Amino acid sequence: MPKFLIGLFCSLGFVLNSWGQVITPLASYPILQSVKASVTRNARTQATGDTLALPFFDDFAGYTGAPSANYWQSGGGVYINNQFGVNPPSVNVATFEGVNAAGRPYSATATYGYSDTLTSKPIRLNGLNPATEAVYLSFYWQAGGLGGSPEINSTSQPSFLELEFKDHSGNWQRVWQQLGANQKTEFNRVILPVNNAAYFHAGFQFRFRQSGLQRGTGDTWNLDYIYLDKKRDPAAPDLRDVAISQNLNSLLKRYTAMPASHFFAQQVAETNDSAFTRINNFNNLFAPIAWRGYVKPISPAAPADTFLRGNAAIEPVVRQYLINGKPNPTAIGTTGNALEIKHSLFLSTRESDARLRQNDTVSRITVLSDYFAYDDGTAETNFSLNNFGTRQLAYRFDVNMPDRVVAIRVYLTKTNVPGGVINFRVWNDENGKPAGAAAAQKSFTIPPIDSLNRFYEIAFATPVAVTNQFYIGYSLTSAVAEFVNFGFDLNEEAPGRINYNNGGGWLTFEDERGALLMRPVMGNVLSSPDDPEDPANPPAPETALKVFPNPSAGLINIEGLYQQVCLTDLAGKVIFCKTKAEAGNQLNLGNLAKGMYLLQFTQKNITRTKKIILTR
Repeated sequence: MPKFLIGLFCSLGFVLNSWGQVITPLASYPILQSVKASVTRNARTQATGDTLALPFFDDFAGYTGAPSANYWQSGGGVYINNQFGVNPPSVNVATFEGVNAAGRPYSATATYGYSDTLTSKPIRLNGLNPATEAVYLSFYWQAGGLGGSPEINSTSQPSFLELEFKDHSGNWQRVWQQLGANQKTEFNRVILPVNNAAYFHAGFQFRFRQSGLQRGTGDTWNLDYIYLDKKRDPAAPDLRDVAISQNLNSLLKRYTAMPASHFFAQQVAETNDSAFTRINNFNNLFAPIAWRGYVKPISPAAPADTFLRGNAAIEPVVRQYLINGKPNPTAIGTTGNALEIKHSLFLSTRESDARLRQNDTVSRITVLSDYFAYDDGTAETNFSLNNFGTRQLAYRFDVNMPDRVVAIRVYLTKTNVPGGVINFRVWNDENGKPAGAAAAQKSFTIPPIDSLNRFYEIAFATPVAVTNQFYIGYSLTSAVAEFVNFGFDLNEEAPGRINYNNGGGWLTFEDERGALLMRPVMGNVLSSPDDPEDPANPPAPETALKVFPNPSAGLINIEGLYQQVCLTDLAGKVIFCKTKAEAGNQLNLGNLAKGMYLLQFTQKNITRTKKIILTR
């Protein structure tokens, strides 16, 4: 991706389009934590204490956030995610950039040097013969992905990814290095022998280190499918594995989330015609497999509906094999105001190794609640208008019935300067463009840096009536002489929906695939029959629930009966699920980033959802 050269961003920016919009790297993330890490998948690797035995394998499938403590030392800053890799060997990658384990840049300035590190736990290689055991380490690397291309390596700007082995004297020895070239690449396989006698000791370790821009995602590398074992043939496949490579696309045709009332008004038209993923066959033989896809309402809970069954003998070493099917729109139900729908696709590969089965399933949750979204809730980069003059942005949405906009929910990143005033607006449509005058406006002052990297909700004093198509967005005056950065999702898209006006009329942003993390919150929601806040329909005693305090600094008390509680973010990503025995009557959420979350309580097949706000 080309870099642009303007002011402070000459070493940080991605692209400047027609002097209208700026795409720049993220400077930080919400704090990293390991989510849904599997324990059983590591059983064959674990040994007594903190030292591991061969084989060592991690493809990062099954968890996100910080690297798994089952394999890796903590604190290295590497981010396990399904966002930044492009066509990876298996779903989820380890991303190296200039953001530390606390989600902050290593440096406040545009300096270069070592940043993220991924260090294995000690591994027992003592007792093995270096000459006869054929110990090899293999992995896949990618430069850039959906992050920034690593700069051309130089003395003043060292930009590279390297691998080191730890010898019996405790010294780290470089065994491989890939230099930055300001180019994005596909995933490339590397396999290296471990044949030096100095490495065959009880505390052998290996580590990957990145050097580059120590601020944000400007220089990004991805790793996947790391495998260390003995008795390996470097010309043979790493493992006999068929793995899912990509996330599922949205269950919805136009959006990633939408109000339930609008979905049910045009249920067939709003359901995607195809749900798909892609798989990779690492075998050098045909791999006979079967697969199934299903849709399952999880809140309120309902039976799963299978929309896809298939099987095939996948050709040897084939990459990005497409599997798709057509979901049944009526499987979601026909009524409701707040629903969460999971659609999944899983492979039946008959793989006996539990480590490999982790990459055989992919799922996605769709929220049908009170807002529209084109994004998936995660930002890979920043989006801003220019930093001078009067400028406006308008984001188009289409509704299936008359409604009211009650608020705008927007993701502000930590690359912003506190104190600037943003005028959030709603426009009606005039001949395919925003109307000359905004229908409503609400001023908002950018808060302190530490409170950013999350969604904010800007509510209007009076709900704004809209019909057919409308726009939400913002305007900035010349008094705001900085770039105002919003989260931008590179994994989803909103083609033709982003409009901007720098004083010369409205133009459509078409140069970069992606979606703004900006959502209209709608008011056309009726009370659910089991809503405890509806005095006309009080809940049955066995389903009544209270969570408090709300907002909370982290500790959430629970009053009422439930069998299971699940915590999700507003994008529908599950953070955890716990039984009543595990969670008890209090949840400690102090390790999560500030923002709004959903608690879903299940009791006797009844699921109730509570919104909570963390203010820590």
